[in-house]
Amino acid sequence: MGHRYRGKIVVITGASSGIGRAAAHEFARQGATLVLAARGHDSLEAAAAECRKLGAEAIAIPTDVADEHQVKDLIGTVTTRFGRIDVFVGNAALFVYGLFEQTPTEAFKRVVDTNLYGHLNAITHLLPHWKQRGKGTYVLVGSIQSLLSAPYQSAYVTSKHAALGLVDVLGDEFAGTGIRFTALLPSTIDTPIYQNGANYTGKTSHPLPPTVSVERAGRAVVQAATHPKRYRFVGRIQASLVPLQYMFPGLFHKITKPMVETFALRGKGAPTDGNLYAPADAANATNGGWVAKRRRVTRPVLWAGALVAVAAVALRRRR
Repeated sequence: MGHRYRGKIVVITGASSGIGRAAAHEFARQGATLVLAARGHDSLEAAAAECRKLGAEAIAIPTDVADEHQVKDLIGTVTTRFGRIDVFVGNAALFVYGLFEQTPTEAFKRVVDTNLYGHLNAITHLLPHWKQRGKGTYVLVGSIQSLLSAPYQSAYVTSKHAALGLVDVLGDEFAGTGIRFTALLPSTIDTPIYQNGANYTGKTSHPLPPTVSVERAGRAVVQAATHPKRYRFVGRIQASLVPLQYMFPGLFHKITKPMVETFALRGKGAPTDGNLYAPADAANATNGGWVAKRRRVTRPVLWAGALVAVAAVALRRRR
């Protein structure tokens, strides 16, 4: 077990579920002192307990990043207790499925408040501390959709594009200093966001394949903090769509909506606000069970295919 982050103070928002929780586990294995933040209480405390079992000091501070006062209090509490913040992982995010006209304006604003202004609130109150210290690292956990269009996700895509723009500018403005800004851009990750997110389509939401394990994304967060660079991708297949969008925009925009409708929105489902206005504490977990489900489906198919291939070879030899 490495201890690269022993003695380092790491704050992670959205730490009660998904990538944030997986990243907390990875930082704990590296010896970091962890401050975990999210809106929920029980699932956040559970995440902190998991990190303590891995040998790390970890505390939970319930925080809604959309509320600037709560973010200011979070940062003030951490700096008072520990004296500094070495790494801040801005991971908290909300997700909505729905055509633009299906998405309530208040839902759209709620997503932007969390996915964009959550970062603005954190950075605003981190910078005085980091400028005084002369160093600090901000990891934006964005999305491949920080660079791509995605029908049925207007609020999410808008917020992710804007947050990446903010961090891009700050990376330029603080270049050559000890204050570093880096963006992690995951593809589809196995998290509960699809079960917990808002959905106004009348269809059941599923992750757009291929799905990458959340543990891999958690490790990538630590790598991004350790070796910051402008963009770091998780999931090569979907990352390959980024140049496609710019090299062949007509083709890209022609296939995106059918892909979402075919793979991501299947089966009837009642419209729901999901966890927009209240945390889905009981449903929070590190993974969403999507990779395990895929294995249960694909492994029998692969075994059947292998058996057919073996049988075909055997028949040929008999002839």
